[in-house]
This record gives sequence, C-alpha cells and structure tokens, in this order.
Amino acid sequence: QLGNKKPKPSKPSEVAPVKVAPVAPIVIGPQIIDNYYIWQKGENFPLSPHFSSKEMTCHCSYDTCKTQKMSVSMVDKLETVRMELGRALVITSAFRCSRYQAHLRDTAVYTVVAQTLSQHELGNAVDAQPANRNMDGFLEIASKYFDSIGLAKTFLHLDLRKGHRRWNY
Repeated sequence: QLGNKKPKPSKPSEVAPVKVAPVAPIVIGPQIIDNYYIWQKGENFPLSPHFSSKEMTCHCSYDTCKTQKMSVSMVDKLETVRMELGRALVITSAFRCSRYQAHLRDTAVYTVVAQTLSQHELGNAVDAQPANRNMDGFLEIASKYFDSIGLAKTFLHLDLRKGHRRWNY
C-alpha cells in the first residue's frame, strides 16, 4: 500500500537554498509608439529584413542624444524601394537629434536648409544611396513611393511629406 502513504514533509532546515543567477531583461526589439520605432542610441535591432536601428541612429557624439526614432512607414517604404531596386541601400543619414541638426544648420552644411524642425528630427527622413553608388534607376523607383525627394549627386533625401516636391542640393 505504498501509494496511500503521504511523504513526510521535510524540515525547513534540511532544504538547501536555491541560488538564482541574475537575469538580464529580455529585449526583442525597439518599441513601436504612434507608428514610430523608438530605441536608445547604441541599440541595434532589425527594423526590417534589410534595415536596422543602428543605420537609422543619429551620427552625433552628444551625450544628450539618447532616444532615437524612425517612422514605421519610412522603413516599410525603404524596404520596398530596396527590393524593387534589387541592390542594397546605404543610409547616410536618418534620425538627427535637435542638437545635431542645429550644429549642421549653424555650420552651413549645404544640405541642411530647414529653419524649423527638420524631417530628420521628426524621424520622417533619410538620405540614402545605392551601395555601389550607381544611382541608375534609384530616383525612378523612389519616386513611386516618396513625394518629397531632394536630389544630390551621390544620394537622395527621401521624406514622408505629401505633395510632389523636388529640389537639388
């Protein structure tokens, strides 16, 4: 009748303490808030099959530049352009913190013309070029998905503003 016997409770003094190793929080990617990817500078997460948060991060070295953001729509459109183009795209500039944007404006960088919040500061713009710097077909394809395009010799500024806009750098 072993099945009917209840096991004796062990005394608390006989139980060895369980040691639990500290566990780092599990982070699976950037947050999405109001249709923007949000992450902290230094984090590197995939935002799409071909673009990461690292590529979209502000290039400044200011210690105040921490929270980064990029529009989900921007990443989706870039992914579509990249797939249609059939070549990798290099993001030369994407999100910019306000301090870095002001620095570029104050040092008269020729591509920085916005006197108010720029589309880069809002997380709604990127500057991109094909990886091989061959611009053939890039403008034509990008024009299908972006209304606002700034044209430079080696890159396109793409942003999410509506209405046909074209300008040269």
